[in-house]
Formats: sequence, structure tokens, C-alpha cells
Amino acid sequence: MSSANPWQGLDIQSEWERFSQRESSTSNIWTSHVWVESMHCAACSGRIEQNIKQIPGVLAVYASAASKRVRVVWDAQKISPSQWFADLDQIGYSALPLNEYNAITDRTIQQRKMLWRLVVAVFCMMQVMMYAYPTYTADSNDMAPDMVQLMKWASWVLTLPVMLFSATPFLSQAWASLRQRQLGMDVPVSLGIIAAFVMSTLATFAPGGWWGDVVYYDSLTMFVSFLLIGRWLDVKLRNRTAGALENMMRRLPNAVLKKNQAGEWVQIAASNINVGDILFVRPGEVFAADGKVVVGNTSADESMLTGESEPVMKATGAQVIAGSGNLTSVVEMQVEQVGEGTQYHALVNLMASASTEKPGIALLADKVAQPFLWGVLLAALLAVVYWWSVDPAKAVMSAVAVLVVTCPCALSLATPAAMLASAGTFAKGGVLIRRLQAIQAISEIDTIVFDKTGTLTENLQQVQLAETHADWGNTLILDMLASITRDSLHPVAKALHTYAVEQDALTDLVMHDWQEVVGGGISATLDTQADTAVAVRLGNAQFSGVVEAESGAERQVYLMAGNVMVARFTLAEQVKPHAKAAISQLISQGLDIQLLSGDRIAPVKNLALQLGIQSASGLQKAEDKLQHVMLLQQQGRKVLMVGDGLNDGPVIAAAHTSIAMGTGVPLTQAQADMVILGNDIGVLVSLISHCKKTILIVKQNLLWAALYNAAGVPLAIMGLLPAWLAGLGMAASSLLVLLNALRLTDWDKSRWQKGQA
Repeated sequence: MSSANPWQGLDIQSEWERFSQRESSTSNIWTSHVWVESMHCAACSGRIEQNIKQIPGVLAVYASAASKRVRVVWDAQKISPSQWFADLDQIGYSALPLNEYNAITDRTIQQRKMLWRLVVAVFCMMQVMMYAYPTYTADSNDMAPDMVQLMKWASWVLTLPVMLFSATPFLSQAWASLRQRQLGMDVPVSLGIIAAFVMSTLATFAPGGWWGDVVYYDSLTMFVSFLLIGRWLDVKLRNRTAGALENMMRRLPNAVLKKNQAGEWVQIAASNINVGDILFVRPGEVFAADGKVVVGNTSADESMLTGESEPVMKATGAQVIAGSGNLTSVVEMQVEQVGEGTQYHALVNLMASASTEKPGIALLADKVAQPFLWGVLLAALLAVVYWWSVDPAKAVMSAVAVLVVTCPCALSLATPAAMLASAGTFAKGGVLIRRLQAIQAISEIDTIVFDKTGTLTENLQQVQLAETHADWGNTLILDMLASITRDSLHPVAKALHTYAVEQDALTDLVMHDWQEVVGGGISATLDTQADTAVAVRLGNAQFSGVVEAESGAERQVYLMAGNVMVARFTLAEQVKPHAKAAISQLISQGLDIQLLSGDRIAPVKNLALQLGIQSASGLQKAEDKLQHVMLLQQQGRKVLMVGDGLNDGPVIAAAHTSIAMGTGVPLTQAQADMVILGNDIGVLVSLISHCKKTILIVKQNLLWAALYNAAGVPLAIMGLLPAWLAGLGMAASSLLVLLNALRLTDWDKSRWQKGQA
């Protein structure tokens, strides 16, 4: 690249890390998110994807006109950010790093410019209409020819600011598209604007030719005004429907108070926080990193991240998460995770990816955008051919009306506007969408397969009974239990670890060859305090190699030292509060509900009986669950898999669509299409209903866009639709689509419980 490339400053890794995420700690593959203000339609997004994909080193590009975001996956060994930033500039789309302050500033500047363009267009339109009105109402003998000509000149002068200032976004974008030999939404619009202005100018300064002496300044200025009004309101409505993501990305503070080595509080930039720092957080401020409270007690607002509206008490030693708000008291916190390691960062990354992802139903607009625009030009040419022999002036103006009325704004907005409205609404309610395709997929399901532990039952179980071997000391047994379960995320292991720690067990025994077997248990070699290496296993009866005791529905977990069973633990789990009501309502909606669990058959059958689930299977390993779901899919079923995300990775990835309960799950590794951040399984009922409503609104939008064009094009070709009315219809159709999508911003996730016992 040339040294004049203005984006070369982004080639420094510390700079591109501000708006990019690495695929893994050892990978050279990065995913960057940028903001493109001038991307307005499916044709624009398609052109961006097509051009950037051709650059060597760019692996994938996802552009969304609805959210104005572009996601670029690239190889740092083959390309630098300045190269694809410069390429975006060359094709007429100036990009800005998404999470930088200047991106927000640029948006504000662009909105103000658009408002000024709108003000100028509306003012000139009103003046032009004032001059045009007498010519429409007066008889031919009421006005002198010189006065009529003077009004035309005045209208031409008033139209110049509209052409040179108000309409420049459309004209410049159209020129950029034509230079790349591609069509965008602004091409037919600009052709219509230019044709109307040229015809009117000829009629003003050289009347008497085939173009006649009729001017269209009123139609031109009115059309530009309507177009700008539509685009202005479009920006406002986009910000409202997609605002959840931006609110999250701007939630962390820019500066924090940190305790230095002298014990003094100093203000530093949030980007300079390190693990181990002590931060001072006042009421009303936002926690800037993940960590724990070391001094003080307070309550925190975690609604932005978990969807839980109730404040969460945070005593000394409690964990706090970045992005949550301190509500009541001054506290000091010790930083444990910063940057990419925080839960907040994981949420933002997944939402940013979802905002640029295109569901299957949205690809329709991308596929038809270019052919549709070529069809528009052919229809305009048909209008010219049809009317030219009768009235050349009317032929040109009919073509202008065709170009205006078929502007594909409504078609390109129909799907993404509704999808992003629901995505933002779900985010506010504690449901994170990883793939927008999930909204469409969930609306089609006929079967739901549930995991048990952590999904339908509470994540943390309680140890009801602990039986230990007489020849082994309780202290050593608890130390082994606490150490071997220390790094596991499985709910049973976490419950046993909590039980051991509460009895002052040590968690730092040296371990070798630690391994967790899905559906079985944990094995490791532990160095005891007597410097003896012991092969330890913790898990179910089959994994431990013992005969299972009869215990009904209760879970038995065995701790083995070699071939000796040194302890047996009995755990009890509690059904989630809303699980029974939720399952009942899902069944009443005609959905087939099934339960698959790695737990023993007795507790699985017992839970199924409590919840009214007819099909339930226990002792299911990960591969068994996968085979079961694949068999259902072979039968033509649309399967939704709901699990805790800890040991259901293969089946979650293979299902038609999937939802993970997000409590304690590392979101950066989640394979689920959606993550319910809270603990309420009942949200699933209203979530499915809202997904169906979303697809219904998408279909309504697509139907309206198709009917509008089907009715408008024939009227325009026949000369029955003036340019100004075509502009009004085009703007109104786009606004109708966006207003219809706004119906999806109202989601009461507790509404499902009404009428339930």
C-alpha cells in the first residue's frame, strides 16, 4: 500500500486490538468490527462483501445494512487492517472502528449533516411549491408569460441548493457504485433526480423542444425531502431497535480509581487496568473488570448482563462482573479478569457477531437486490419506449417515477429490521443471540430435547449424606475431594467442591494427569501430604467400577483411591421453580418434549414424572444424545436442544437450533445459538412465541414490499404516478416496515406465567 494510506496507524497491533478479537491465544486469525455509515441497502452490503472478500488474507466478510456494521475475518500474517480499510474507501464506503469514540462522533456529525440537508430541502420545497401553486390553479389568461417564466427561474434557483447540498449523499454514492460497475439503491434514485432536474432546466432556459415547457421542480424537491425524511427516521429507528448492543459496548467507564503502591487512590485509564489491581468503586459507577469485593458491602445491578432485574447483594468476597453497576455503597474490588477474559467482553463479542450475521430468510434480499435493480432500469426503459411516440416529456417523467417508486429500501429492510429489533429486545431481557438464524429456526421447531442437570434442575446441588471409609481420615478425603473438583465446571463437581471447602478442606494438593470424562467423572493422580501418589477417581458407579447402591432418585457419587471406595456422597437436586409450568405450556402448544440426561435412570424418570414429560432417557453419554437427535432429524423433526452448555457441546452443535443456560458457562466457548443468561427456564416459552412473532412480521414486511412494488410499477409506467407521489410512497413503505419491526421491541418475558397455576 502507498505510504499515503491514512489507515496505516491501525496496523499497530495495540491499535487493531481495540476493535478486533483473536480467534485463539496462538492464532493469527482476527475478527474486526467496523462501522459503515453510508451502507443503506442489501446491494450496498453485497458490494462490500464481494469486494473485500477478494483481498488476499481476508477469510470472510459479513456486512449488515440494517446495523451498518461489517465483520471482517482476516489473517494477520497475510494482510493488515489498513489494506481493507483503504479498499472500503476506494469503493465509496468510509469505515470506522466500531468501538472507538471517533465512530460515535462521526455518527453524530453524519446525523447533523443529514438534518441540515433535510432542513434545506424542506425549506426550498415549500418555496418552490409556493411558486408552482399558481400555475396549477390559475387559468391560462390569468398570468402573463413573463411572470410564469420568472417563477420558473425562481424555482430553478431554489432547486440548486437541493441538488448541490441536500441530494449529494445519493448522487455521490451512486457515482461510487457506477465507478465499480455495480448497482446500488442510490443509482435509480439519482438517475430519477438528475433526469427531473435536466428536463426542468431545459424547459426553463430552452422551452419549445421535445422536452416541452413543463417543469418538475416541485416534484423533485418534494421527492428529495421525502427521501431525506425517510432516511432520517430510519437512522432514529435503527438506533432504537439495535441500541442494546451499543449500550453494552459503551457501558464500561473510561477511567477508574486505582490504589497505588503508596496506598493512594490515583485515576488511570480503564485500558491500563491489570489483574491484581485494587479499584475504588462508588455508588452509581460501573465495575470496569471482573473481580471480587475486598472491602465493603453493596448491591449490584446485573440486568444488562443477565436479564435479572432485582439487585444482587455483594458482600465482602463476592464476585462482581464487568459492566454491572454498583448501586448502594462504596466498595473496593480486586481485579481478577480484564479485557478479553471478562464475561462482559464475551457478551459484546457474541452480540457484535450476531448483528452482522444474516439468517436464511434475509439472504433473499441479497440475492434479488442486483437483479431487482436491473429490472428497475429495464422497467424505466420500457416506460420511455411506451410513451415516447406519444409524449417524450411524459416518457421521461414516467421513467423517473419508475426509478423512484422501485427504490428497494423496504425490501432490503424487511428482514434485518425485524431480526435486529428482536435481538436487541432479547439482549435487554437476558437472552443473548449468537446467530440471528436461530430466530427463524426456533419458529420452526416441533421437538424440544432437554438436558436435566443445570437446565430443568438447579445448577448447584446439595450434599445430603457423606459416607467415608473407616481407614481413611475425613480430612484427607475432603482434601482429595476439594482438589480434584477444583477445576471442573460440572454442577455435581461444583456442589462437592463447595461442600468440601465449607469444611475447611485444602484445595492445593498437587495433581497429575487430571482428566474429566463426559458423562462419567474425574480422574487424577494426587500427591498426598505423606508424599504418596494416589490414583483418584470421582464419578458415577460405572465410572468408579462399583456396584451402585439402591437409592431411588437420589444421585450417588463415589470417590475411589485406587480400587478402594473411600467415600460415597448422596446429592439431592431441586427442580427449577417455573420448570413444571413451562413444560406444561410447551406441551399445550403441540411441541414434543423429551428429556435426555447422563444421570441414572431413576432420577431421570422421577423428574420426567414430576414435569409431565412422556419421553425420558437416562445414562446418556454425549454420543448417545447426539445419535438420538440425529435420529429425530432423520425423521424430519425440527429439534431444539436446551442444555447447560457444559457437556452437551456435540448435540448442541448438531441440533436444528440450540439454547444454553448461561449460568457459569464460558460464553466464548458456547456452541449454542442462544444463551439464556438468567436461571428462569420459563423464559423459553415466551422466547419461542416471540420468535414466531418475529418471523410473522418479517413475512408481513416482505409481503408489503412486494405488493407496493407490484402496484407502483404499473402505475408509474402508465404515467398515473407523479414523481413526488412515488417518492412519498417509497419513503412511506420503508417507514412502515421499520414501524412494524418496532412492535418487536416490547417483550415481557414473564407474560408466559399469566394464567399458570
